[in-house]
Parts: sequence; C-alpha cells; structure tokens
Amino acid sequence: MLPRLLIAIALLTMASAQAATRQDTLLPDGWKFIQSDAGPTASTNTWQPITVPHTWNTVAADSGDHKGDPNFKYGYFRGACWYARSLDIPADWKGKRVFIRFEAASLVARTYINGQLLGEHRGGFTAFCYELTPFLHFGGANELRVQVDNSHQDDIPPLSGDFNIDGGIYRPVHLIVTDPLCISPLDMASPGVFITTKSLTDSTAKIQVETIVNNGSPSAADLQVKADIADPSGKIVASGVQPVTVASGTIGDVFASVDLPSPHLWNARKDPYLYTVTVSLLHGNDTSDSIQQPLGVRTVAITEDKGFLLNGQPYPIYGVNKHQDWGDHGWAETTANYDEDAQLILDMGTTAIRLAHYPQSEYFHDLCDHNGLLLWNEVSLVNEIRDTPAFSANAEQQLRELILQRYNHPSVAFWGLFNELNLVKTAPPDALLAHLKTVVQGIDQTRIIVCAIAKANKSYNTVADHPCFNRYPGWYNPFGQMDSWIRAGVKEVGKRIALSEYGAGSNIAQHEEGPLVQPNPKGPYHPEEWQTHVHEADWTVMKDNPVLWGGFIWVMFDFQVASRNEGSQPHINDKGLVTQDRRTKKDSYYFYQANWSDKPMVYIASKRMTPRRLSTTDVEVFSNCDSVALTVNGKSLGAMQPDKVRVFRWPNVALQSGPNQIEVVASSSSGKFTDSCQWVLDPAAAPTPPGPGTAYKAPKPSPAATP
Repeated sequence: MLPRLLIAIALLTMASAQAATRQDTLLPDGWKFIQSDAGPTASTNTWQPITVPHTWNTVAADSGDHKGDPNFKYGYFRGACWYARSLDIPADWKGKRVFIRFEAASLVARTYINGQLLGEHRGGFTAFCYELTPFLHFGGANELRVQVDNSHQDDIPPLSGDFNIDGGIYRPVHLIVTDPLCISPLDMASPGVFITTKSLTDSTAKIQVETIVNNGSPSAADLQVKADIADPSGKIVASGVQPVTVASGTIGDVFASVDLPSPHLWNARKDPYLYTVTVSLLHGNDTSDSIQQPLGVRTVAITEDKGFLLNGQPYPIYGVNKHQDWGDHGWAETTANYDEDAQLILDMGTTAIRLAHYPQSEYFHDLCDHNGLLLWNEVSLVNEIRDTPAFSANAEQQLRELILQRYNHPSVAFWGLFNELNLVKTAPPDALLAHLKTVVQGIDQTRIIVCAIAKANKSYNTVADHPCFNRYPGWYNPFGQMDSWIRAGVKEVGKRIALSEYGAGSNIAQHEEGPLVQPNPKGPYHPEEWQTHVHEADWTVMKDNPVLWGGFIWVMFDFQVASRNEGSQPHINDKGLVTQDRRTKKDSYYFYQANWSDKPMVYIASKRMTPRRLSTTDVEVFSNCDSVALTVNGKSLGAMQPDKVRVFRWPNVALQSGPNQIEVVASSSSGKFTDSCQWVLDPAAAPTPPGPGTAYKAPKPSPAATP
C-alpha cells in the first residue's frame, strides 16, 4: 500500500505544477550550519554542510559527556545556532515577487537576507513566510541566514512536557515566486485560500472559497477570482467567479461561491474521495496567480445517542497518539519516514490520530487526507502557562497559525485547546482558554473543539465542547480502574467522553512468565507482557462502551525524552506500540490490529519470550478470523473461538525441554492464515534481567514532566 501513498501525493504535486503560474521550489540543499551563536556576519568557511530538514538534536549529536555545559541543562542541546545559504536570483525575476516560507523552525527563528532582518518567528511548530523582493540582488547571489534557538522561552508554549524540544530548521523550506498580483502567502503563512462547505445535501454542496489577494503592482487591479472544482480524474465539475477591484499596495479578501452538484463525500477510510480546488486570479487575458488546495466534502459531529458522526453516520474512532520523533532523525523526518509511519498506522486498522502535543507536518496531513485518517490537531499548551500578556499573545498566534495553515485539510476533525494543564503548578488558565475557544469559533465553526484532561474537577475542564481524559490504569494507577475512570469523567462533564490517552510501557527485550505483576513505571523492568495485559483489559472496557465516542492509545511509536531513565531504555518513553526505530511491532500492535483491521491476520503473542524457564504456559493468539487452531511440536491442541477482544487462549500448554515449535492456523471466509515461532524451554535459564538498575531521575520543571 505504500506506493499508493506516494502516488497520491505525486498526483497532487503534478496537478499543481501544471495549473500554477507561480513557482514553488524546495530548498533542501546548499545549506551550512554551525552549532553556536555565531552571528549574522560571521564567516561561514568552517560551517558544516547540511541538508534541510535538519535538527541538531539527533541521538548521535546529543550523546556523550556534556557535564557543565549550560546548553545541556535538560540533557540535550538547547541554544542558538545558525544556518546560511546562498540564493541565486535570476535577472529575469526582476518584476516578480519572491518569498521565503519555512514550514517550521524550533523554537525562535530570526531570518536575514543580505544582512537585512526580515523578522522573528516565535513558535516551533507552525510555518512563517517573508517577502524577499525589496532586499534582493537580481542576477546574482544573495545570502540567506537564519538564527534558530530552541532555548526555553517563558512566553512561548510549550513550557514543559514529556518530550524533547528539538532545535533546527526541521521541516522543508520553500522559495516562492509570483507576479506582483498574487494570492498572498503572507497571511500567517497560510495558503491564502480557505475552503468551507457552507451547506450539504445529497443534490448540492455549497462551497465558499475565500481568497486573500495581494496587489503589489503600481496600480489598482480589476480582476476575477475564479474557483474551479475538479474530480480525481481532473474533470472540472463546478466553477465560481467573483469580480473584485484591489487597490495598489493593498490586500483584498474575496469570497466566491460554488455550487457542487451531486457531491461525492469524503468518507474517511471507507472512501477518502478528494476534489481539487484551483483558485486563479484572472487579470484581463492573463492569469496572474493560481494555486490548488484539497477539498473533502464532509461533516463531523458528536451526539449523545450515537457518538462520533461522519457525514451524519456513526464512525469508529480507533485512535493513536503520535509525536514528530523518528529514530536517529529526531524531528527532522523525511517523506519516507512519514510514509512508513502512515503505513504502520493504516495497517493496524487505525481511523484517527491525535497529533500530540503541537502542530505537525503538512506532508503528513496530505497523507491523511488521501488515506482517510481523521486528525486531532492541538495547540501546544502543555502542563503549564504563564499569566502574562506575552504568553497569551503567543498562544493565540500559534493557534491562529495552526488553524489557518491546516484549514483546508478534510482529515482535520478536531481542534485541541490544551493537554494536561496543572501537572506543573501553574497560573489559572480559565480566562486564556475561554479566549482561545472564541478564537477557534471565530475562524472555524465546522470542526469539534476538544481538550485532554489529566486532573479531574478543574474549573476549566469543560471549556472545550467535548472534553477528553488521559487515564493510565495499570501503569500510573492501579490495574482495573478503567471503568470507574470512564464513569467519573462522564459524570464530571455531563456528556460522552473520549480517552485522549491510555496505555503502558514495555521493553521488547524484557518478558515475564507466569502470573503478571504490575511494574514500577519509573523502574528498570517493563516487560512486554504487562503492556499487552493492560491494553487487553482497557479495550475490553472501552469496546462498544456507550458513554465513549472514541479513544487514542498512548502512543503509536516510542519516542525520545531526555529526562526519562526507565525500562532499561534511557531517554525513551516506551509506551509505543512500535519501537522508535520502527523495526519492531510490539505484541500490543497486533492485538489492536486483530480488533481494528478488516484484513485477515493471526499473531502469536510473546514470541520474543525465549528461552523460557516454566514448563507450562498459557498461549495467547490475536486474530480477526473466526477460529484459530494451535499445534505444539506437531500435536494439535484444537481450535478456539475468540473472546470479546479477539484473543484466543489455550491455558496450561506443556512444553518439552529444548526447542518447541508453535504453529497456529486461523480460518475465515477469506481462507486460512498462519503464524509460527519457536520457544526454547531451559529451566536453568536466567530470568529476564531488570536492567542496569539505574535510579529514576525526576524530570525538571522544563521541558519534561507528563505521562
């Protein structure tokens, strides 16, 4: 299926290139970097050649002994670094407009062209854009420099959280060239086009296309803003035109209305049908500018009687949480990394992703649009706030940028206001959150406002339209409390809820035979079997629960946290269903695949638990098939039927000394499917060691503290 992901994005890119009059060029190469605050005029002769996306917080870069280095206060480098690149601007671009757009740089970025400061962007997760035109040397070289600083900033959320704040220009950079009259890329670095389904019936969808027109020409312009809607084959199926006059040096906000007949709905994974909207500025006989944006015609809602509704019909929210952290790449993920992540998520049967705890990649949004994955986008208010005008202004800025930059993606169903406030003592957030909610409502009334609550009975827990809860029975709380947690949450907010986080940690090299004992979450021993046990119990309570509208597993992939030292895996949050390097799917991954995916599968749990010391064992198998038969050392132990959560169990299975061949055959209407493994019985084998026994170090107030 991976080629389908790539093809979908390639088709969109080709269509855009054919329709557009603007040039939009990525700048991955030709960069130089220095990991020090060198300054805007320092020689770059000794700087390191790098490609963008780039971060200086890879595992290798942060390894080693940095005792006494103030930039490593939090266990990884946080400070100011510099990037430089030469831009060769052709002489024939004179008369054009040239812009530079960064998809993100963390945490504060100051951008210079030919020594001229263009501006400072404060916030590590959203795009920013500047016009270069007045400062360029046409027909020659121009120097672009960017100071990027990921130091803690008291006015920029997140102030703390259970994740690293990597530094760098870690998403792509675009050079954009347009005519003087253009669709503005300067409206908070949004596309400058905002598409809204104003009404929807079986016969017609009324589509509003708002366009921000920027007239950089020396005179007023009489033009037409044309919006064409094309189906996936490229056939134009609806159009709308709006005439407008835009004065020289001004920006016009133009609204065009398009009636789309017999709309084909975007129906998530069932049918992620996408139209393409081409917006063109027609000036006389010329097309001054043109861009394309996706359109998925759909509605989302949550009701008390039916739960989450997509296009008016119940739709399951089988969700996972995802950080933007990938093995040795850190935050500087490649398109291949995103493709692999999407494929793993899709293969598990997932229907929704919470992008925790900040805005994430444009490319990943495109993948979700094309493959029907619903998204929860979240502003980066985590753990704590500051009661200052500067902090409130930055939180609002990041929220506005998030919404405007992701507005046209049909995959986005939820806007998240905060995550786990008050885990660190903080100023009362009520007024700020109430204001941010009005900001969301003022921009977008088509999506659902949510939040992720850690502490019950806080005055601000009901600020969102649909509050959700982070709960960890069997990990940070006693095992078996999921049902009582859910009932308490529903009682507190007075409506259906979702679980925005739940789960447990595991190390795939650690295993436990016999009766399971809840491990210390801060300790060195996190057996894989306990994680599976917790998820089996949680999903048993959550499945078909009439007071839940969804759930989001914490977390899809293990990820870096410099302050953690547990499960014998330093600097890792190990609650992922897949290891940080994406090489190993944990048993819990297959448990959910059996429950969520329609593609027939079968998997033997605890494959990695070998050698074994106990001569009898329970065998667990996960499958979405009707029945599974077990054979041990060539002897049939019969077929079993699944329990409520698709687990097949054979208790007290005897093993022989030495190798044991375990085989299963799953049967369904689609055919037969098999899995096998070998377990070695060695009573003298040492038990799984609990690791080096290093003491757990409590997180510092910033940047890490939440589950």
